[in-house]
Amino acid sequence: MKKKFLLLLFTTILQFAFAQETEKSLKNRQNIQSKLLEAKALLEKDNGKLWGKPIWNDSIIVMDFDNAIYSFIKLPNSKTENDTLHYKTMEPNSLVFVNTTQKYEGGEYATVLNNYLDDKSATVIHELFHLLQMKSRKLKGNPIEYLDETNARILLRLEYQALKNALKSIGEKRKTDEVKSYLKDAITFRKERQKQYAKYLNDELEIETLEGLANYTGFALSSYENKYEKAIEEINQREEAKTYTRPFPYATGPAYGLLFDYLNISWRKGLDKTYNFAKIYEVMILKSKLTISKNSLKSAKSRNNFNEINKQEMERESEQKKLISYYTDLFLNKSTLKVALADIEHYGRTFNMNGTLTLNNKGIIYSSIKGRDKSGKNFGNFATVEGKNQLGKAGILSFDKDGKTYFVFPLPTKIEGKKITSEFYEIELNPDWKVVKQNDGNMEIVKEL
Repeated sequence: MKKKFLLLLFTTILQFAFAQETEKSLKNRQNIQSKLLEAKALLEKDNGKLWGKPIWNDSIIVMDFDNAIYSFIKLPNSKTENDTLHYKTMEPNSLVFVNTTQKYEGGEYATVLNNYLDDKSATVIHELFHLLQMKSRKLKGNPIEYLDETNARILLRLEYQALKNALKSIGEKRKTDEVKSYLKDAITFRKERQKQYAKYLNDELEIETLEGLANYTGFALSSYENKYEKAIEEINQREEAKTYTRPFPYATGPAYGLLFDYLNISWRKGLDKTYNFAKIYEVMILKSKLTISKNSLKSAKSRNNFNEINKQEMERESEQKKLISYYTDLFLNKSTLKVALADIEHYGRTFNMNGTLTLNNKGIIYSSIKGRDKSGKNFGNFATVEGKNQLGKAGILSFDKDGKTYFVFPLPTKIEGKKITSEFYEIELNPDWKVVKQNDGNMEIVKEL
């Protein structure tokens, strides 16, 4: 009798737990559907007015960290209760957990993480914009290496400050002349920086067109109530990053876009071109070339917190030199483990864009990064270890050479079969790859013959 009672009690507990889990899953699906429909309504209201083409596309996948994915498109082997939202557990290594665009089941999808759905549709719109943008032209999103240099950071931070001042002036309903004055300061710092680092300009404009316009579009068409305040928050967030090489367009795009819209100029000319905010300002607002003198630059600095920014960056430069020295020793002086990607297009990478470092023109250090092979043609998967993935503790070097992308790891502490481990990273090799030792003490991951 006691056994029957215990069995009944255990069954009841299981049924209760299952009912709770089912209710939780149902609420999750309802929330995802609701958030996607909110974004769809905003984009259908826009109806292509912003960019001349409608942005909404059913080809969007919401990803959850239990490997469940959700879409308005009926995915293979998916379920649905209402013929609107379809869901399934995705196959291993089929998608990378990141807000981006990815190929899946023969189609191109915008992918958005579930925990990014509470931002008034900004992220959904951002990623759907990328889908539309890709149809017009392909843009590079490479990090802009010079932006880790102290002088460049100072000029960029001065530009940030001027943009924040301009946006704040709008929020406080100040005169348009004040907004224009701060915008002129921002362009002054921008032109001075781009003149000093002219060889990087084309790549800089490409990533700014790619990510800057997407972030602007997410802001502009979202249901944020105070978009100018949100744009200031975005600049503050990007300004706090350890590196500016990749995050900067997420700050500049919304700021310039909203300012140009406020000044009521027709600056959006389609998606088949790169956008140069300094030229747009000169052509459509100033109506002439902006000339920069020593005195005008000095005056602009005095209006935009130069003394404090300069002081902070001088202090940071000392810490940066220590990091450069640490990583130079780790990757250029000590023995390493190196591997080349065999199929770049189908290798997914997720990394903390605020935790990178440019290493003396030798490549980019990633303190926190995951790599996933989606084709079976590459060496395997890897990830940095949580808690150890910070600049100054460890990292992985990546560089391009002769059309190939390489990853360089500190030497591992253990190799067991196809598993390579270190205090700072783990690598899982595909079946037909192995580690070979070289005569100089280095190691390399190569394909078995």
